[in-house]
Amino acid sequence: MKPNLKYLGAVVYAALVLAVAATAGAQNYPTGRITFVVGFPAGGFADGVARLVGEHVGRVLGQQVIVENRGGAASNIAAHAVTTAKADGYTVLVSTTSVAINATLYKKLNYSLADLTPVAIPVQAPETLTVHPSKPNTLKSFLAMAKGKEITFASAGVGSGSFLSMHYFLNDIAKVKAAHVPFTGGGPATQAAIGNQVDSLASTLSGNTAAQVKGGKLVCLGVAAAARFPTLPDCPTFAEGGFPGFEAASWVGFFVPAKTDGAIVAKLNGAINSILDDAPTRTKLSANGTLAKRSPTDTVSFLQSEVESWRKKVQAAGVFVE
Repeated sequence: MKPNLKYLGAVVYAALVLAVAATAGAQNYPTGRITFVVGFPAGGFADGVARLVGEHVGRVLGQQVIVENRGGAASNIAAHAVTTAKADGYTVLVSTTSVAINATLYKKLNYSLADLTPVAIPVQAPETLTVHPSKPNTLKSFLAMAKGKEITFASAGVGSGSFLSMHYFLNDIAKVKAAHVPFTGGGPATQAAIGNQVDSLASTLSGNTAAQVKGGKLVCLGVAAAARFPTLPDCPTFAEGGFPGFEAASWVGFFVPAKTDGAIVAKLNGAINSILDDAPTRTKLSANGTLAKRSPTDTVSFLQSEVESWRKKVQAAGVFVE
């Protein structure tokens, strides 16, 4: 059968037109509003970072950035929504270490990490254990109180780094019986601790957690870092509390659908990373953790290493979700 040259020519022409249009679209990006879809409710680690970064990115790119909170299932609801969105750079997932953890923690997901392209992971913060002021106010005294009974700890969800880190610390290292009380995000979990509805709170040392401790609504028993954190200098490390070597941190990352043009990814990456060059924004974000500037390639490599690192932790804890 002879090829239909006229038809093939039309196909090639159409493909070239689409390629040119895609390139032009990437060069002109953005021409409209960008939506940051946060995988957790307002008031938590990811939400706080998303709003600060969104304001900055909006100024840099000259377009409005709105924040849409879609909490639940440790950010899986938001992640799935973004993977099914148009790959044009206008829908961006903002999530945490949960993205790396969920790849192992959940036996079934309605999306894959391959459906997302990591854009930037600019903020990382250590995990903390905090309690209501009515509880014992040191790690040693709190653990002594917990001996011989079951205590509770709240977190932003089963897939959060806070959950996994403190589940491992309390049950496997400190050897106390601790039951997890999951919430849809850090904000609701924090409110439960402030309301004395749970015995303790596992959370990242974000601006929200630090603010509650500084305001006297929570007491920090320990920060899982090598040294005391500048945001909460009065909070001792777990090593100071008698558990040397226990360190854990979570991060906030930005992701787009997998087929997003590389030029758009690079432009978003540059806009997000420029927070480090903007003193006011940098100062505000520093309250949420340490800042890092990674290229798109370095961001992919970092995420891959995190998936592997958390895979080992999930398997060691033996915690899985059907």
